[in-house]
Amino acid sequence: MPERPCCRCHAPPRAADMSGLKPRNRLVNFRLTEEEYGRLAAVCARKGSPSISDFARAGILRTIEAESAREGPLDTLLVALGDRLSDLERSFRNLAEPAGDDARRNPER
Repeated sequence: MPERPCCRCHAPPRAADMSGLKPRNRLVNFRLTEEEYGRLAAVCARKGSPSISDFARAGILRTIEAESAREGPLDTLLVALGDRLSDLERSFRNLAEPAGDDARRNPER
């Protein structure tokens, strides 16, 4: 009995797969080691993804959506707050350094 492929990437494409979907006409290509590919295929099969391509696309799009969600007003406010805290820390260190230098030069004070 022939072994069943772990996902459709090893099976012939079916015409019904693309019905009703926007055409996907852009290609992203990257290389994997044998080990990476094996791990990817195993996760793809465990998650029940119809193909490695669908699994990878979904993961990439989730990352893009998560990144977009962080670019809102709260993110802008948090970045500004972090920058301000860094400025305050820098100012505090600049103020503390001369006092530390004087104390080392004049330990009797």
